Amino acid sequence: MRVLIDAGMGARNIQPVKTLGIDVLILSHCHIDHRLTRRQIPDVPVWCHEKEEPYLRDKKLFLLATGITRSGFDLMSLVDSAIGLFDVKISRTLMDGEKLDLGGLTLVTLHTAGHSPGHLAFYIPEHEVLFSADVDLTQFGPFYGHDFAVIDDFLQSINKLRKLNPRIAATGHAGPFEGDISKHFDDYEEVIYRRDSLVLEHLTQPRSLEYFTGRNLVFRSYPEPPDLIQWFELVHIEKHLKRLSSMGQVKTESGKWIRADKY
Repeated sequence: MRVLIDAGMGARNIQPVKTLGIDVLILSHCHIDHRLTRRQIPDVPVWCHEKEEPYLRDKKLFLLATGITRSGFDLMSLVDSAIGLFDVKISRTLMDGEKLDLGGLTLVTLHTAGHSPGHLAFYIPEHEVLFSADVDLTQFGPFYGHDFAVIDDFLQSINKLRKLNPRIAATGHAGPFEGDISKHFDDYEEVIYRRDSLVLEHLTQPRSLEYFTGRNLVFRSYPEPPDLIQWFELVHIEKHLKRLSSMGQVKTESGKWIRADKY
């Protein structure tokens, strides 16, 4: 079985793969940058994790779950320009730990929620190779700027993949990595704790969530479209405030966030 994992590489780059032949396209998750090129292979069966299927098929649900609807930004023209993006039939849903026979290789599916509810990573045990998709080990750190992303789930997924101790790790946006890959996972996880600390440092007095707009606590700069990226940053901050609240380090008072140890 010839498997392609994700299809966001563009028409030109997918051509060599089309020439070789593709039996199945497995989507690691629903984000648009991982499936834009599916329209180049419309007849190839699509598989995904069972928790990701609704967001691949339902545009309204996708916009709601990612928080784009809540943001108030009108991105319908951007989404609608990707012809057939949500016109997809899922031929099979996958679960954690499934072993797919690729003919001499085994592809193990790993449910790694956090970035999205049904995010998948993949492991080839015969060669100790991991493809961790958007657990991407970049210096930016984990992205959870969509409403359906969960920081604590992300932390569990990082730990799950680190325990595999792969020889090689490739991701959707960086790598491949070799050598002490556990260090890459450690550094990646540390970004979350550093963001916790940055949020706490700004709570020198009661702050509204809106105070954090444009503070560059997550993004060093705001690429196009900047207003949308600032929104995603604010969602990150909102999640950290709620996480810190669950840990007893911050609380709300009169609609503002305060440090529990100072007020």
